[in-house]
Amino acid sequence: MKISVIILTLFGLTLTIKTHGQVYLKSEYVSSSPFKDENNQKTGGSGDMFKVNGGVSIPLSFKQEENNRKKMWALSLDATYATYNNKHIPAFMHPDNIINTTLSMSHLRPIGRKWSMLAVLGGGIYSDPSHIKTKSILGSGGIVFIYHLSDKLDIGVGVGVNNSYGVPLGLPMGYLNWHIDGKYEVKVEMFEAAEVSAAVAFNHWFKLRLIGLEVDDTSAVMDVEGQSKIFGSVSMKSGLQADFLINRSSSIQLTGGGLWNRSACVINRSMKDYFK
Repeated sequence: MKISVIILTLFGLTLTIKTHGQVYLKSEYVSSSPFKDENNQKTGGSGDMFKVNGGVSIPLSFKQEENNRKKMWALSLDATYATYNNKHIPAFMHPDNIINTTLSMSHLRPIGRKWSMLAVLGGGIYSDPSHIKTKSILGSGGIVFIYHLSDKLDIGVGVGVNNSYGVPLGLPMGYLNWHIDGKYEVKVEMFEAAEVSAAVAFNHWFKLRLIGLEVDDTSAVMDVEGQSKIFGSVSMKSGLQADFLINRSSSIQLTGGGLWNRSACVINRSMKDYFK
């Protein structure tokens, strides 16, 4: 099943506060779009989306090693609440509300002149907020080995493990972080999510960013006719973002743009169905 949106309007507000850690709050709205089946045919259903997500990241320890490599332990809490104004879409195909929460611990350390290791372990609730059960709690973890090609480019590879499909499932993971800072900025990030963007700073308090691609997702464990299934939705979007720096520790971002694709599916929580 698929919800397709072409050049519709997406608005967002982001507040970032940087102290010893980082706190963010973001809201976005996606206008209504038709609901299509697996054959890309309209079903008569439609829906819009309003989503709020926020989080806090607290470094428990931080040390700058030689060659500017970082050694750090950090604790993070992230939460997302999404509500969908679904019309003529069966509840077993698309929930009306989703809550995703994640509490995670991460550790970054150098393991050589050109290498670092990043390890993450966490878990949280992925569910319709009115149907939270023990099986709604999902765990995940991963380890990535990062090679520092230069001060501006890091690549890596590793493995991630989660129990979204019933039994713990390990899958390969890639890591890419390329950034150019200054008046003109370029950022390419691909790890748990993906973002490709470029920005120009007009002065010390205003920056304009073109988001070429941003990918995010939501998921929920569901009971359908007595079977445990998992719902997943992935969004691919582009836009123009205005970044207003309030002071050295906080900023506000306003974004408008388009959602190119929002896909959704419900599958059984089994390795067989995952690979199928």
